[in-house]
Amino acid sequence: MDRRSFTTRIAGALAATALPAAAQDAWPTRPVKLVVAFATGSGNDLIARQLAPKIGEAIGQTVIVENRTGAGGMIGTDAVAKAAPDGYTIGLGTSSQLVMNPALMPGRLPFDIDRDLTTIGLVSRTHMVLAGKRDGAADLRALIARAKAAPGRVSYGSGGTGSISHIVGETFARAAGIELLHVPYKGNGPAMQDLAGGQIDLVFDGFSTSGPLHRAGQIRVLAVSGERRNAGYQDVPTFAEAGVADYEAYTWNCLFAPKAVPRPIIERLNRELNRALADADIRTRLEGYGAENLAGSTPESADAFGAAQRARWVPAVRAMNIKLE
Repeated sequence: MDRRSFTTRIAGALAATALPAAAQDAWPTRPVKLVVAFATGSGNDLIARQLAPKIGEAIGQTVIVENRTGAGGMIGTDAVAKAAPDGYTIGLGTSSQLVMNPALMPGRLPFDIDRDLTTIGLVSRTHMVLAGKRDGAADLRALIARAKAAPGRVSYGSGGTGSISHIVGETFARAAGIELLHVPYKGNGPAMQDLAGGQIDLVFDGFSTSGPLHRAGQIRVLAVSGERRNAGYQDVPTFAEAGVADYEAYTWNCLFAPKAVPRPIIERLNRELNRALADADIRTRLEGYGAENLAGSTPESADAFGAAQRARWVPAVRAMNIKLE
């Protein structure tokens, strides 16, 4: 190889190694896709569609929400994990995707959370409620008494076997010392419809879907998780107030991306996410969904939060010995 060819090759290699930095500086030059692993109109979808325009405005590109549903959120999560690590595909993560699925499907996921994904920042935490049918138990103590008198006869619907609404239902039954009949549905939406129609007795869900039905008198929300009552539903007691202490039931959301996305892009997305969450309109809308705003996280603190959730819940869920269909 002559000296000129060698010099040309070296220059080309140096130029190639400089490209990622140049691409980072230019990012974004086209729309960003925000993958939601659950159906349009779900609570997760509503949150994503509130955040997308705010983040898009800040970065100067449209953020397009794309629903990739199926397999309890696994399909959407996998789509992000296997996307090009260039910052143009991110996901709205949930506890179902990032905690429950690893607990329920050890060694069977097509991705590894620690190896393939990184967290951009936390979005919200939604304390779940226990909703009962309109002509059912008047309060939580009456419900527990009825369930103890007829073990396995009081039913609760969930979004499917292994879903977060199934897990928190089993956790509640253990905390209350009762046996409930689990009725799995293909999503919490159909379960809530049957609850309003009186076909089942209970559903664990959020205020975003149960609240309007409660106010309309179609169902009766018996209790809400958390240390205090929801500001918009002061008539609904906490589980502790209603007679079941030390019981927590919540879902949470974050933004996440493929692991190898350059750090400057992750940090930029984190800044814009936190700015969006600080917006008064976003705060009001999240509160209306019954969600606690988790603005202010860093990528590192968000990663640590997810790891702590898995450390707490994975062993507990596996101990339930839930068999997926």
